[in-house]
Amino acid sequence: MRSRNVFILSALLLTILAVSATAQQAKPEETEVHGHTMFTLLKPGEIPAIFEPAFLTVGEAKTRYYDDEPLLVVHDGDSVKGYSTWHLDHHEVVNDYINGKAITVTW
Repeated sequence: MRSRNVFILSALLLTILAVSATAQQAKPEETEVHGHTMFTLLKPGEIPAIFEPAFLTVGEAKTRYYDDEPLLVVHDGDSVKGYSTWHLDHHEVVNDYINGKAITVTW
């Protein structure tokens, strides 16, 4: 039964379509923290959150992503949503809803 549930869950996953935002890259800022150099590439607020994510069907996702691509998955009752970690690398935060409940997905 567990493998069937995993198969069903895998079949229901949806993946975000996100438009890559380009942030202007200045010279990294260097800060000394406890004897280590910390590099700040982007200032707070320069990575745009996704507020209205668009999703692919399972069939569409299978043509665009690898079978082993990492996803963050949110499951609530019969609803399942998958968030591509590749897209989250470029946005870090998705504000979304599942079954009418507000959620924030972060990576």
